[in-house]
Amino acid sequence: MFALNGRNVLVTGGAGYLGTPVCLLLKAQGANVIIADRDADRLDATQKAVAAAPGAGSVASLPLDMADEGSILQCVAAAEAAFGGLHGLVVATAFNSGKSFDALDAETFDFANQINLIGSFILGRAAAEAMGSGGSIVYYSSMYGVVSPNPGDYPDGMAPNAIEYGVGKAGLNQMVRYMAGHYGRRNIRVNALFPGPFPHAAVEKSFPEFVAGLAERTMLGRIGRQDETAGAAVFLISDAASYITGQLLGVDGGWTAW
Repeated sequence: MFALNGRNVLVTGGAGYLGTPVCLLLKAQGANVIIADRDADRLDATQKAVAAAPGAGSVASLPLDMADEGSILQCVAAAEAAFGGLHGLVVATAFNSGKSFDALDAETFDFANQINLIGSFILGRAAAEAMGSGGSIVYYSSMYGVVSPNPGDYPDGMAPNAIEYGVGKAGLNQMVRYMAGHYGRRNIRVNALFPGPFPHAAVEKSFPEFVAGLAERTMLGRIGRQDETAGAAVFLISDAASYITGQLLGVDGGWTAW
């Protein structure tokens, strides 16, 4: 039920912090993985690493700019052609300005929506059309699409998680439900997972007290490891989740369950 031999899966943001482990696990389960990302150097390095990793699947890579509709449509068409069809999509792309509430300008807010909402919509619709009848789409949301960041958690000099990011992820959650209903009769499942605290190493180094606070607020008493969203994503892509659609799966150490 978990095997993905012969399945072709596109992972956008696949060269990113959380996306790369998804690509590695998909390949380990036998899938042919198409890695798409905007950063050309990081994309090339990730393709080489995934290709050298265990697993029977093949690996391809494609450029992608989630702010450009033409780039999105070209990426989906190339992904479909890479191995002859498309069976799955994992969307692990996002934009976060990092700006404070008072400093955020309308142009940046609009740009974030272009990537986090409009680009994700265009990508999901195009991928579903390429799948025909039967497939699985998994979006990466965020705990901040479910709950609001607590300003008290952030030390001086560090702005709370930017509002445009949380708003985009909350909208994405509703889009997942809508798309699940739209594509359900074609046996295309649409779900999202929302990571909890998965701070990058740079954040851990620069704000150790903040990271310790994140860990303390989870039920498991620690932050997430880089690879710990991959299992949920691959599960939702696989036939083991064949009767799961329109759902939001928290991978947050219990953060949002208090």
